[in-house]
Amino acid sequence: MLTTFESEIERLNRTRGNGFSFNGKHTSEFHMYVEKYPSQMTPKRKMTTVSVPGRNGDLHFSEDAFENTIQTYVCYFHGCEPMPAVAHAVKNWLAGSSGYHELTDAYDRNKIRRAMFIGPMDIENVLNRYGRCNVTFSCMPQVYDLDSFQNVTHNEPFEVVVSDVYPALPLITVYGTGAGTLTVGNTTVQIKELDDQLTLDSETQNAYRLLNGTMINKNRTISAPEFPALRGRTKISWTGGITHVDIVKRGWCL
Repeated sequence: MLTTFESEIERLNRTRGNGFSFNGKHTSEFHMYVEKYPSQMTPKRKMTTVSVPGRNGDLHFSEDAFENTIQTYVCYFHGCEPMPAVAHAVKNWLAGSSGYHELTDAYDRNKIRRAMFIGPMDIENVLNRYGRCNVTFSCMPQVYDLDSFQNVTHNEPFEVVVSDVYPALPLITVYGTGAGTLTVGNTTVQIKELDDQLTLDSETQNAYRLLNGTMINKNRTISAPEFPALRGRTKISWTGGITHVDIVKRGWCL
């Protein structure tokens, strides 16, 4: 059973929103609280550096992309059970699944990252009741707005607003029958065949249709100079057999 002091600390942290969420669970579920949030790091740009003999300085060839960043949270936790039992639950939560998952925290509110727990994690046992540890994630360099992953339906031409510095690679689904044309900013996508729906994923450079949970490749049914990208204010319109459009804009910053 929690002491009066511990209960008050838990109430205050819950009220203030202390902690972070990862892979669908929040630190408060494990009576874990953040003592120190990560510093705000600028990711390293991916580039190739060439040193030319007899020439001052280096040549840098940018790949127009960034490396992952490391985010470390300094945490402590307590629980009604002995500390090892809570520690096992925390480890299962963080290390129980591989790959990238959504990461949000109370410090950088309204932002979301794609993060992977990389470990190792050394959990200090204090009086067999309290634990302290550093939780480290490897994060994709993009920092998204929370609304960037909302799927929004539009029944008529519209405009979206994202950063004018970093182009967003949206997920766009068009609906209708027959041929049609989708215009996103200066990019025109000719859709030769539309049978109910077609999705354009600019991040994976792929066109497909979902049918009963199965992804059917539709790359041969479109013609475009490139997949659509969003930058600043971008107007989106359509003609032909397209009736309406869904968009997940995926706007981001660093």
